[in-house]
Amino acid sequence: MERLTEEQRATFEARMETLWNARQEELAKAQEGLADLPGMLKERIIVIKEYLDDVGGGLGRILDDRRTRRSRRVDDDDDNNNDGNRGNDNDEDNDGVVRDVVGALRDLEYLLSDVDMARDFHTLGGWSPLVTLLDDRHRATAASSDDEDEDVDEEAAILVDEIRALAAMTIGTAVGNMGEFRPWALEDVSYTSSSSSSPPPPPPSSGWMRNRDQASAVSLLISSFKRELASRSTEGMGGGTMAVAIPSEARYVARATYHLRATYALGSLLRGNPLAQRYFVANDGPEALVRIAIGTLSNARGPRASANRKTAMLDYKLSSRVLSLGEDVVMDVVLHGEDYDGIVDDADDEGVSSTTSNRLVAAFTTERWCDLSLRMLSTPSDVIGAVPTRGIRQRALTAVRALAPACRERGGDATWGLDGVKRARSEWNREGSDDGLDPVYRKELLDLTDEVLREMRE
Repeated sequence: MERLTEEQRATFEARMETLWNARQEELAKAQEGLADLPGMLKERIIVIKEYLDDVGGGLGRILDDRRTRRSRRVDDDDDNNNDGNRGNDNDEDNDGVVRDVVGALRDLEYLLSDVDMARDFHTLGGWSPLVTLLDDRHRATAASSDDEDEDVDEEAAILVDEIRALAAMTIGTAVGNMGEFRPWALEDVSYTSSSSSSPPPPPPSSGWMRNRDQASAVSLLISSFKRELASRSTEGMGGGTMAVAIPSEARYVARATYHLRATYALGSLLRGNPLAQRYFVANDGPEALVRIAIGTLSNARGPRASANRKTAMLDYKLSSRVLSLGEDVVMDVVLHGEDYDGIVDDADDEGVSSTTSNRLVAAFTTERWCDLSLRMLSTPSDVIGAVPTRGIRQRALTAVRALAPACRERGGDATWGLDGVKRARSEWNREGSDDGLDPVYRKELLDLTDEVLREMRE
């Protein structure tokens, strides 16, 4: 091998030193960024608090800013039309500065996926203002606008649902099903102003906790679903189990997206959390949730579904997620009975006491819950497409398996659910057809179905 000359060696060493120094600068900057993560969290908490202190003003500023951006994009598109360039469609600036609550929540959803960041966020006092964003009073603020322009009112209502959906998604991400964070589900988050610095009181440790005045993540989510039911009932929609008319597709999508993400947040808060589950049941959460899901299915199979597959997909996703939440709670009781058994709850309205496990299972295996599982198992593929339908049916199949023992006992029908499972198997067992189902996936579905049938026949 030819040896380097002194000049070549000097050049090589100088180049390596330059690269080394550049790398050290990069590492130093990265370390500075990591060291300032609490600062990033504090900035976003401040943005949320400022929004909560002036919700109407905050909504107005966001809407004005969006209108300005849209106007600029139109001008940019006109200017660049001849050379093929497009304006920036991103709703946010590229300078990394968070200017409103929407940007803060989008950042937090990513940041709080890290367990340490979620813990720091809570320590810094961010949990209370974050959860307070779910409060229905913010919807009332948008609805009480003095602006007589209906388009502006609807735009504000859509924005409120967008903010609440982002908050719900961030809550679900932050909790992350971590046992350490379970107390956050019922933590009192009564929020007054950005100047409030007193720590929240500890959550209750026992009982069914029928305190409906306490503001917590779970209580606010329950309230939002009950308010939706009340609005449907007011419009004569059969107590909330029928479809509800929405002024526009955009508003319908915004509301449906919020409900979908609120259910995701509920799942994160309730899963593996007996105390939160007990509170949820005591305050009629399961009944409100299943009625929302069944009413949503009426939309999914109605005229709107045939006209727009996007809204139908949202409807089926919501109902599927609701069913999965019920399945998760029932399976928590089945698999971790030691966390529930032996605890006798307060007597019900008829003076009869029952164990927590029995009461939880009963709440998620009422006639409506059992009916929902069978409805989802028979989801029609022509509404949202074959591929999404298979996934929904597969998840419904596992829910039917979990709910079957209690649903059979409740209805006194030992054959409950068998016909639905058999129909699903028959549709999946069409090898050689043009359904586009992968052979390996087909076998997995058939094996799962056979396993469920065996368990249900035992």
